[in-house]
Amino acid sequence: MEGAIQILGLISMVIHVMCCGGCGPCDFSLVTGPYGVSDNAITASSTHPDCPLQFARFSSSRAWCPSHRGDGHYLQVEFRNVSSLQAIQTRGREDHPQWVSLYTVNISMDGLTWNSILTSTGDVKVFHGNSDSDTIVSNELKGNVVAKYIRVISVSGNTYRSMRLEVQGCPFREISNTCHRWEARLGSTRRRLHSSRGHGRIKSRNMWPEVFQTIGM
Repeated sequence: MEGAIQILGLISMVIHVMCCGGCGPCDFSLVTGPYGVSDNAITASSTHPDCPLQFARFSSSRAWCPSHRGDGHYLQVEFRNVSSLQAIQTRGREDHPQWVSLYTVNISMDGLTWNSILTSTGDVKVFHGNSDSDTIVSNELKGNVVAKYIRVISVSGNTYRSMRLEVQGCPFREISNTCHRWEARLGSTRRRLHSSRGHGRIKSRNMWPEVFQTIGM
């Protein structure tokens, strides 16, 4: 009985979140700042010795860069909490003409199974990044994206794919207060969501298992 009451309470909370528009801020910096992460929560596919991971923050005048040129390199962040992700911001390397021009984004709840951010047609979304070394380029994530981990993966760029990264959003536990809509592509740990086209969106027939799993029920 107690379990049923808890489930009904959770459903009520989620319905409230779905029905209310954004009624509070969810635009905190999740990489550097009060909600930011430690240096060891920032990892990468590889790292050049001249561009260590601590340079991946916006507060650095340099940037992270991979060990070699080419694409498919990624910068990864494990957030302090499961979070609603609202926007991705990137910059290049201020002291060299190096940046990422196009990138894709993967999200995860466990750091093992990853889902790509998709377009409305179910294709992997390619985001436009930087065209110089220092301008901040921001890309809004349509509908809330809920995840514990994010990977930003280079598709093209100038020389070494150097990057400084910030992610705007808020911890998941605050969503009930900020009332942001659940139009989310969740970073679900369900393996079946990993590669199938169009999966990861909440649909009415399987919404509740996704919600319960995401918040650890």
